Amino acid sequence: MSSNIKYRVNGMTCASCVNHVEKALRKVEGIIDVSVNLATETATIQFDDNSFSSNLAMNAVKGIGYELITIENNHKTVTAKVDGMSCATCANSIDNTLLKMDGIIDAHVNLATEKVTIQYDDRVIRFSDIKHRIQSIGYKISLEVTNDESVDPDTLKMNSAKKRVQLSSTITILMMSLMLIHMFVVEIPLYTWIIAILGFPVIFIIGRHVHRGSYYSLKSLKPNMDVLVSLGSIPPYLIGLTGLFFPITTFIEMATTIMTFHLIGKFLESKAKGKASQAIKKLMELGAKTARILVDGNEIEVLTNELSVKDIMIIRPGEKIPTDGMIIEGKSLIDESIATGESMPVKKHVGDNVIGATINKDGLLKVEVTKVGKETFLSQVIEMVEACQGSKVPIQEFADRITSYFVPAIMVLTVLTFSSFLIFQNFHLSILEYMEPILPWINTDQTPLTLAFITATAVLVIACPCALGLGTPTALMVGSGVGAEKGILIRNGEAVQTLKDIKAIAFDKTGTLTYGKPVVTDKH
Repeated sequence: MSSNIKYRVNGMTCASCVNHVEKALRKVEGIIDVSVNLATETATIQFDDNSFSSNLAMNAVKGIGYELITIENNHKTVTAKVDGMSCATCANSIDNTLLKMDGIIDAHVNLATEKVTIQYDDRVIRFSDIKHRIQSIGYKISLEVTNDESVDPDTLKMNSAKKRVQLSSTITILMMSLMLIHMFVVEIPLYTWIIAILGFPVIFIIGRHVHRGSYYSLKSLKPNMDVLVSLGSIPPYLIGLTGLFFPITTFIEMATTIMTFHLIGKFLESKAKGKASQAIKKLMELGAKTARILVDGNEIEVLTNELSVKDIMIIRPGEKIPTDGMIIEGKSLIDESIATGESMPVKKHVGDNVIGATINKDGLLKVEVTKVGKETFLSQVIEMVEACQGSKVPIQEFADRITSYFVPAIMVLTVLTFSSFLIFQNFHLSILEYMEPILPWINTDQTPLTLAFITATAVLVIACPCALGLGTPTALMVGSGVGAEKGILIRNGEAVQTLKDIKAIAFDKTGTLTYGKPVVTDKH
């Protein structure tokens, strides 16, 4: 029997990284199929239940310089406020009670902060069960944070990239200003020492993650984009250091600028991907945040993720239905347009099922919870959109094959360029002399070795395989996200590629295309 699991992959920078991760995972025992998506930075693995080990998969990816983080499992971690504790004995009592419950993986009570951190398997136990058990021994707990699901990795990554850009740009602008002053205004004493000190943190501290990725990709003999940036920044910096002792052209400014432009590119990339993922976040926000349930005849308000199957919800007119359930008392009209596209409210009576995030229009309802968590309709819609965003279309597989040879080809071309400049000096010099009046940055007074080095470095850093690797998955991500915002749910990525060949579309009813609500279009 096979199952699927989804991971977040940290450390990928280009399509070459995707190929490396996929190849590493395919070698792991028990893995049947794997699909890695650069735009969403995720890996979806189909595996054999009897032979697959998550640790083996994580170690295989770690060995080539990347990191797998599980984002789909049944383990939840919550932090809750505990009222009623007075001493260490109280804390121990709560600890022991929790650890004896089925489904509790770990629990830790902090007496000083009056909080408890609980890790549990939501297939076995619900938070409401935990809450009732703690209340039965005389304490009261209230949920504060569901930290596994509240952390937004895309936002964290974008903020980190933004800080790197701010630091590197500030230093680079300062270096460029000093260079212009040194060249055109007045010679700055110890100029080479100053720029060497300024350039070091940009290349080796702020950009250290680039060199780390470069090291692991070279170690596995599968060079990626990081290798091009490292080779375009470290050698120029080191050669520039010789200017401290010999009168040669320094390349430290060039090395620092290359790294800064790369960091700006990665920031813009993370920002674009963050915007593309907003559709998923908006879908998640459609659901109600809280629910009212009956407990021992009393009506209490709880967070939606505290609900359990069989709980009885009280839903008043105008309120969102917190989760999927069945009406056990009352009747009403339900606005199900979010789920069906049908603008007309639907009559619901006792025994009818209702969908979470739909709106109760006019009657008081008692609804028994039938589905929670990932089993609900809204969660399945979100999962379907995420699956579409993470799927690979045929054109993307073709692009991935090309990019697997791209970086090695650029490295070979760089060596040929460098060699060509040294072997055919007169030929290249004649071209540069012709272009010098047009392009002010060309300086034919430099030595052939210097010109060869500058040209080879330009070839190295101007080539970027990211566009090939990111173009298709990002377009798919944005397309499915915009579709979700407009009420169009795309089941798989291949449908988007096929859409360009479609000549006609048949719709089942008028309500699919219209709002079903009168609006003022003009006045006289």
